[in-house]
Amino acid sequence: MDPQIFSDGIGQITIIGGTVRLDFVAYSPTEKDSKGQPLAVFRQRVIMATDGFLQSAGKIQETVDAISKLGRRAVTASVQSPEPQPAAAAVAQPKRPFP
Repeated sequence: MDPQIFSDGIGQITIIGGTVRLDFVAYSPTEKDSKGQPLAVFRQRVIMATDGFLQSAGKIQETVDAISKLGRRAVTASVQSPEPQPAAAAVAQPKRPFP
């Protein structure tokens, strides 16, 4: 089995010729910016043909839509109940954007 790689997000997407390069980043435990916040540092690159990327983008949009629906249900449920709902964690936004 191939190792799994953790990523906090995509730092950069580059199109060169017929390929799309996705650079995944993770927040560094040691490197900080001028405000003392963790820096997003390069971790892994995925390279795919533009057709594969466009197909993947459709899958990502489907997932975004599903998460959005979970978020709406969590907001509705939290109005009815003071206890936090597990789905609310799925729609949490990162505290700071990626470079």
